[in-house]
Amino acid sequence: MTANEKGIEIARQQSDGRAAISEHGIEIRYKGKPVDAKEIHGGYVYLVVDCSGSMEGDKLNQAKKGALNFAKDALIKGYYTGLIRFDSSASLLCEPQRETSALERCLKQLETGDTTNMAEAINLAHTQLKGISRSRVMVIITDGMPNGPDDPEASLRAGERAKKDGIDIITIGTDDADHSFLKKLASRSELGIKVSSKQLQQTITASVRMLPAGGDSKSKK
Repeated sequence: MTANEKGIEIARQQSDGRAAISEHGIEIRYKGKPVDAKEIHGGYVYLVVDCSGSMEGDKLNQAKKGALNFAKDALIKGYYTGLIRFDSSASLLCEPQRETSALERCLKQLETGDTTNMAEAINLAHTQLKGISRSRVMVIITDGMPNGPDDPEASLRAGERAKKDGIDIITIGTDDADHSFLKKLASRSELGIKVSSKQLQQTITASVRMLPAGGDSKSKK
């Protein structure tokens, strides 16, 4: 049996029938308690990370660390986590994963670029999540306002399309991000958060608590 600092254990399946998560005789436990299958198959979330030039340095490093912590905790809550980056364009770096090792490799490779084309990133996350029956979420992390074509309206329209399709949006902003914009883009105003740049890692990690309970999710018509 192995355990890490998060209290996650991977052990051989027990004979008492308690283990709900089992693949090839492997059981997943959290703090000594077997994790239920309904929790592990709860949903899918994309971390959508701003990699514009203003994120260079400590903010991007905090985003990387916070994202990895988020993914580890999200797995316990039943979510697989993927990664999308954006600056002047958006790129899918990692589809939602059962393990966090692939995500960690992609996070280490994140570098800053140019402008902030958030609308393209939202559209990409929407495309990836569309049609999935489980809970679907995107967590947008930025330090400023979007400045792609026809922004900020383009980003708000992209967000509305995703929300109408039943996708939840959580927004986390620092520095030049506008709090009213973050609240409007989020699924609910309380899911739009602005913090100091020094609190970015902590806030990303803690935002896992905002994920909806896992399960089937019907698209809103």
